[in-house]
Amino acid sequence: MSAVLGAAPKPGPIWQKQFDGMNETLRKAAICDWQDIQTADLWEYTLDMAYQDLQPDLFRHVFPACLKFWYDTLMANQSAEVGDSDLHRSLIRGNILARMLNEAERQRLLGFFVEGMLDRMDLERGFERGAGSASAWISRFNSLGLVAPDIPALWTNWWSMKTPGSAICAVQYASGLIYCRGENPLYPARTPMEDGAGPSMTEWDAQVFDSVWLDANLAFLRAILSPAYLVERMALAATVLAGTPEARIVESLAQDARDRGDILHIRVEDMLENLARPKLEQDPWD
Repeated sequence: MSAVLGAAPKPGPIWQKQFDGMNETLRKAAICDWQDIQTADLWEYTLDMAYQDLQPDLFRHVFPACLKFWYDTLMANQSAEVGDSDLHRSLIRGNILARMLNEAERQRLLGFFVEGMLDRMDLERGFERGAGSASAWISRFNSLGLVAPDIPALWTNWWSMKTPGSAICAVQYASGLIYCRGENPLYPARTPMEDGAGPSMTEWDAQVFDSVWLDANLAFLRAILSPAYLVERMALAATVLAGTPEARIVESLAQDARDRGDILHIRVEDMLENLARPKLEQDPWD
């Protein structure tokens, strides 16, 4: 986390004014090592990232703790929220990538986001955890699409399926496009009240209601994500996962991808249209 901005000394006298008047929280964070900053104290700081003028040396000291929080919540299938503050919203509203980072630091931050997502994907095995696990990492993936132009780099690495986890995640993602509600064989109904819905493809876990996916990220997906691409990638997933407990269901899904080209085309377009809309203007994903 600290490598994104490089080594930073402890900040000098604190002149930054905390948004809610909790200036003591800023002074408390300034005197301890960044690894020891308490998650509860990030509530006040992430609000400042969204709404206040930031003290540069304090930012360089606290931001690694924000990144650690982002990573830890990702790995735990939790949103990056503290109290009523959301880290993704703060990054967007405060224009943090442009305002507080130079180009080299921005590139390292994008690399951090990509590597973090790949770490999370490598945790996926099988489909017994239900659609909630897939929806958690897909929702974080969608949040990244709002914040940083890193979807092309992440997608290219992920869909090369260098690890079983990345192949499983590609299958989970594709299943949300191949099948409609109640059809997904990866996530069948387990009770009479559960309809077997697959992962949500258009939700983001960020509490962001007035932003949409960045143009560069949308343009990349529009250019690459087609029925033919998904058919070809699902064939690769079947090869990568051959001999594993998941192999049979992945082979069946790959065949369904070949048979459902028209449905795939419609659902890909629906997903991309929703990602280009603010959260409250999206259509329900079925």
